[in-house]
Amino acid sequence: MEKRFIGLYGEMRLAMELHQRGWQVYRAYIDEKFDFVIMKAYCHVCGDYTSPWQRETIMKGKTVKTVTNLCAKCQEDTLHMLVRFIQVKTSEGKDEGKPEERTFSFHPKIRYHLADGRVYYAWVQVWDADNVNYYIFPTSDVERFDNIQLASYQKTDNQKTNLRIDKKGNVLTQPRLKDRDYSVFSGALNNFDALEELNPDEKDWRAPGHGVGDSDADD
Repeated sequence: MEKRFIGLYGEMRLAMELHQRGWQVYRAYIDEKFDFVIMKAYCHVCGDYTSPWQRETIMKGKTVKTVTNLCAKCQEDTLHMLVRFIQVKTSEGKDEGKPEERTFSFHPKIRYHLADGRVYYAWVQVWDADNVNYYIFPTSDVERFDNIQLASYQKTDNQKTNLRIDKKGNVLTQPRLKDRDYSVFSGALNNFDALEELNPDEKDWRAPGHGVGDSDADD
């Protein structure tokens, strides 16, 4: 695939994967920082992602459905739209003479590391149309496999990490330095569940007047 198209292809594949998992996927008109903003409704009473409750009432002998802002499961708590910011990277890899292995380059940017815990990398590894792997991990994990304090990192803000990876997405490269931890990629492989983990602020977020969010109920 031509280099100018591979990034768009990876983003389109990722967008469909996220959509199938219940995320609403948005893309900025002007792409200066994050590629995707994704949202999903969460209920603190049920402790789960869910959908809005469609209330049914009878009006003039007909059933009328109304979409509410309450949880479809418990019908008690106002749903909260949790947000994630995604920086997408896509690589096809270079053939090193072994049909089941390729060398892939990942270019993290440390400016995303400075953002809050809702910012994630989604690195899309493309072998062919039938074999695509996704590595999903928070930007803070970059420090586990790369030294962002290097002078070159501070100058370019866009270092390159080369990894040999097999067709199943397993990283074969062994870190040359003791402080490198490439297990980040093993844990991130197709780990879309990482996007659903709540950060501390979201765990404490309650809607006043609904279910467990009613502040008077705790008095």
